[in-house]
Amino acid sequence: MLFSCEDTKESTIQLQYTHDGSSARSLLRETAVRHNIKVEPNIADTDLDSNMSAVVEVPVSKPMTVDYKNWTQEQPDIYYEYGSSDSFVVSHNSPYTTYVTIEVSVNADYPVPEIVVDNSTITDNATYTDNATWSDNFTYGIASTQAQATAWEDWWDNLSTSDNWSYISVGHIDNVTLRCDNATVVSQIITQLKNDNMTNWATTCSDNVSWVTGGCGQGVELKATALLSDTMDCRCNNPGDNVTTIRPGIRNRNWGGVGDSCSAPTQNLEVILKK
Repeated sequence: MLFSCEDTKESTIQLQYTHDGSSARSLLRETAVRHNIKVEPNIADTDLDSNMSAVVEVPVSKPMTVDYKNWTQEQPDIYYEYGSSDSFVVSHNSPYTTYVTIEVSVNADYPVPEIVVDNSTITDNATYTDNATWSDNFTYGIASTQAQATAWEDWWDNLSTSDNWSYISVGHIDNVTLRCDNATVVSQIITQLKNDNMTNWATTCSDNVSWVTGGCGQGVELKATALLSDTMDCRCNNPGDNVTTIRPGIRNRNWGGVGDSCSAPTQNLEVILKK
């Protein structure tokens, strides 16, 4: 039997997406509860699981694209965001998981109020007039680099608690997973990271999220977790855990991630401060 002659292959499609940010509508981000992909031309139509992935059978050596849409609980019959991937090909030698990146836009017909913002952002009815953002892309199975570790440290070193930062969020780029709007806690987090404090430290924000810092490998890590008992640093978390860990200084493949924090899928991690 010549298995190499098979013309289809079972593969996991792992979706990663960014937002075009071209509309003020995107500042009022909704939470999607259903994510659907269509692998074209007419290959598969399925919903993604909680890890934004799905196992589908795809043809080998044939150009494909992925069309993506999501829906919210408030408007289950009107899709909220949409986008399409670039063309890609799966071969017999391709890894089991295929990562597809899509830039998504908000459906113009989705019923969210239009807003006009002048040099400010709106989050949970609070207006912030300035922000600072760190982000970096990390690849599955690839160790974080010295350049990434240095960029992480330099970003914190260039911040000042006297700037009165009052909000912090972490997660995938343009997709906040955990946040804190307690100015005292935010100041404490900045102090820990600026001082490269390798000693395990933890505190709880007013929204019942624990924020943890400490040493891991050759650098200091930041972890936000809804598992309030999970207050230790340099730990592995499972894919389904509501935890985000960032530790480029570890200098190995366990650089952190959303949910799964050891050998995590490729992703672009982000920290945002606002005041």
